Amino acid sequence: MNKIKPLDQVLPIGADAHNHITKVVNKFGSQGCILYRLKEFSLSVPDFRRSDRGNIRHRLDDIIMLMILGRASGCVGRADIIEFGRHNLHRFHKMGMLRNGVPSESTLC
Repeated sequence: MNKIKPLDQVLPIGADAHNHITKVVNKFGSQGCILYRLKEFSLSVPDFRRSDRGNIRHRLDDIIMLMILGRASGCVGRADIIEFGRHNLHRFHKMGMLRNGVPSESTLC
């Protein structure tokens, strides 16, 4: 099993954010920052899940970011990505992500 690499880049939140998306994206730094661009991309993906049933605990942009950052850190399967998320959960919380914890393996599917 691969050694899990910690997620080191945590940036402050913008104080003058006007809406939720701006607040979330501002946590990732300036527009030139790769984390900013990744978060902007993940927010642009439409969510086609059944939201009318009220059973969605995790935002789609959080799941996408977890998958991208996990893969970039060398995680191969879903179990490794979940472990990466648990290992870095405090850092994800500081960035405003994964407020309801790490998604399950079936959620990642």
